[in-house]
Amino acid sequence: MKEIVRVGIIGPSWWVNYWHLAGLKHHPNARIIAVCGTKERSESDTEKYGEGVLAYTDFEKMLDEVPLDGVIVCTPNHLHHAASMAALERGIAVICEKPIAMNAEQAKEMAETAERLAVVGMVNFPYRDNPNVIEFRKLVQSGYVGKILHLSGVYHGGFGSHRPPGWRGNRHLSGAGILGDLGSHLIDLARYVTELEFSSVCAHHLTLFREEDSPTELIRTEDEKAGTRNDDSSAFLAEFVGGAQGVFQTSWLAYQGSYSQHQEVEVFGTEGRLHFVANHSGTSLKGMREGLEKTFEVFDVKGAKAPDDNHSEEDTFRPGRNSKSNTTYRWVEAIASGQKTCSPDMGEGLKTQLVIDAILKSSENRRWEDIPQN
Repeated sequence: MKEIVRVGIIGPSWWVNYWHLAGLKHHPNARIIAVCGTKERSESDTEKYGEGVLAYTDFEKMLDEVPLDGVIVCTPNHLHHAASMAALERGIAVICEKPIAMNAEQAKEMAETAERLAVVGMVNFPYRDNPNVIEFRKLVQSGYVGKILHLSGVYHGGFGSHRPPGWRGNRHLSGAGILGDLGSHLIDLARYVTELEFSSVCAHHLTLFREEDSPTELIRTEDEKAGTRNDDSSAFLAEFVGGAQGVFQTSWLAYQGSYSQHQEVEVFGTEGRLHFVANHSGTSLKGMREGLEKTFEVFDVKGAKAPDDNHSEEDTFRPGRNSKSNTTYRWVEAIASGQKTCSPDMGEGLKTQLVIDAILKSSENRRWEDIPQN
């Protein structure tokens, strides 16, 4: 075991402070050595990371000057590839935010480089570590639903109706708006729970178009009136390898109230069904199959908590934040113990990116698009 895992941060943000910092603080071997971002952000955030943390505005310079074992990449999407490749090619481990890149070509280069150089390359899909998601996957694997026939899923966040989505709303900076932001999680959850791969998709994207002198209107994202504005709402049909079908939707605009963000995945099979829900009011998993007297059984899963005095709404929605299941904690553990990979790795990020690319192409061309199987 490495006694100290020296960590750098590229792209300090609220999400680094909320999620990644929690994983780093809980791991006894992790030490934040340097941070790179805008001058203002880097200098202000170093106070949160401990004494003596170095501040940079050029990640290439940071990687050249500071001896690091791993870096967290939490920049806008258009910088994921450049920052991750710069670290990987120097033999430095990476945990990169989703979506892993702007397109599958970039994602493939990242995944292949990490594998070729035997460097830990990880993508942050934190919802895999929800205890109910883990139980969901185990039940599917055990045959609870039988042969999978249908999947449905939503991941909504109403915050886009109240404030601009920032850089995520600009296609030059994000590549895919709501689809890359929340939709990438939905795609990964479907793949992770069922172990099925997407084979083709048919999609429809909308953009909330706002002008001071005109009423709000919904237009297709590809409409020239949208300019560089990204998708706010994405709906798509899917076919999976083996023939199962899926229906998915994700939006920044759908009203959520106290839920804040809402995930829901349901799987129907030849012998039963399973239904997972997670939002800021709690998380649950229930199932129904023959012999249950036509009612759902609710699974009491350890670690899935409701908001109370000891657990905030955020931590209820993401219950693994302060535990060893935290993706960043596991990434540090992999580096410290000399592992060459850690799940979900960049190959998993590539598989999600292939689906994202096909969905974007489908909406633009208004037709079904096949997804390469590699």
